[in-house]
Amino acid sequence: MDDNVLKIKNLKISFGDKKNKFTAVSDVSLDVKKNQTVALIGESGSGKSISSLSVLQLLPSNGRIENGEIYFKNQDIVKLTEKEMKKLRGNEVSMIFQDAIALLNPGMKVGVQITEGLKYHKLMPKSDLKSEALNLLKNVGFNNPAFVYNQYPDQLSGGMKQRIQIAMAISCKPQLIIADEPTTSLDVTIQRQVLDLINSYKDNHDASVLMITHDFGVVAEYADWVYVMFGGHIVESADVFTIFKNPVHPYTKALIGSIPNPEEGDKRLKTIQDYAFDNAGFEGRPFAPEMFSSESKVFHAPSALVEVEPDHYVRVFTESEVVAIG
Repeated sequence: MDDNVLKIKNLKISFGDKKNKFTAVSDVSLDVKKNQTVALIGESGSGKSISSLSVLQLLPSNGRIENGEIYFKNQDIVKLTEKEMKKLRGNEVSMIFQDAIALLNPGMKVGVQITEGLKYHKLMPKSDLKSEALNLLKNVGFNNPAFVYNQYPDQLSGGMKQRIQIAMAISCKPQLIIADEPTTSLDVTIQRQVLDLINSYKDNHDASVLMITHDFGVVAEYADWVYVMFGGHIVESADVFTIFKNPVHPYTKALIGSIPNPEEGDKRLKTIQDYAFDNAGFEGRPFAPEMFSSESKVFHAPSALVEVEPDHYVRVFTESEVVAIG
């Protein structure tokens, strides 16, 4: 039996019409197993969030899935109707967005918003909704849940709003949580609290997490498996220990190398431009974002993921056959 909670195969997403089409995600495949935290990491614009939004069919109106399959518990959800997706969203699959301010309704009290999912999916009697909301508020770290229950979002801090969003996301006890940069703009202490809450829910409910991030520090602390994304492509994937111990793709090396090390003092922090493709089999192709932009013909050259060691995959450019690494 397949133990994948989520399985994405050969996903391709584009925007615009036939005359002005832009491919944002190309040939993306990833797996999320039961009770596993999978990190999808890359810079802004790499396609992380678009890939995650496609899971719940929440792409912008001008975006569409051109190719690929998305399986949740062995069911291809790309083929589901909007009515069927509504039963899935928030119930079996929940999403935590990076901007809690935009998500929460400023004119509705927090307690009411937390119970919206429970009410919609009819998971309990209306008489039990308030007590469940209070319990959820307590579970996400509020010492005085009754007070918070009656507050409006604008009366709360950014960290408190994010915890409210987590309470909403876990209210129906989903089996998969998609966390799209859930700690953006939060201070370091609150970031840790938010990530610990998500991780605690995963462990306590035998759930799974797809974590969207650009922070390798978060990856090192919480992820089991890592997919590195650049320009709409998965360029490397492996378990978290292998990624840190033996990164192969220069983009992965660049992301890890850009993490500040206090022990190096005044040593200049490396940037992406310090890494070149020829270190990994990309002969004569220096790595620079301006060269490998969406407008570059080289960027769209044929490529494929190859297994460079057991369960460690790296994308290389291909001609008639895969370019050898090393």
